[in-house]
Amino acid sequence: MPTIDIDGRGKTVEEAVQDMWARIIPLEEKGYHAVSSVEVIDVKSKTVLKTFQLTDREWAGLKQSASKAATKKSAEQEHRPPTPHEYPFKARVRLEA
Repeated sequence: MPTIDIDGRGKTVEEAVQDMWARIIPLEEKGYHAVSSVEVIDVKSKTVLKTFQLTDREWAGLKQSASKAATKKSAEQEHRPPTPHEYPFKARVRLEA
């Protein structure tokens, strides 16, 4: 089965998790599901700051606001890779179809 890694990026941990949710939502609709826990990474030091499951209540609450932001973001912005220190935090999860 194909697996893909999703990275959400942000200037805060919450922003990175919200961006990750915005990227996951369309993939969940296509049948993908998480096969790993979420790791929040400090980009500069490359250390894992937090690890949690997608079902964790503290972080799952960001999913609703992410779905609203995703539709607005896709209409406003074209995709481009971030520059190395543009975002200090990254939220990474692995999905499988």
